[in-house]
Amino acid sequence: MIIINMPLKRDFVKELLDGKNIEGIDYRFLKQENMKLYFEVSEESERAASVAKAAIKKSELGPALFFMVEHVR
Repeated sequence: MIIINMPLKRDFVKELLDGKNIEGIDYRFLKQENMKLYFEVSEESERAASVAKAAIKKSELGPALFFMVEHVR
């Protein structure tokens, strides 16, 4: 599971990752708690967090967003 902590544009990030396969990793949105978005991932590793972070950064709004992505066990 990965957690994305961000104050703004949470819906944008949900649409960007939910149900998508990026670099061989499947992302599925689980829940939102306050500013945290929880995603189930097909590859339980730090790489899943890194790939998600890169995908957000490469998006049209990514460079302007403040967020943190972490892998949790």
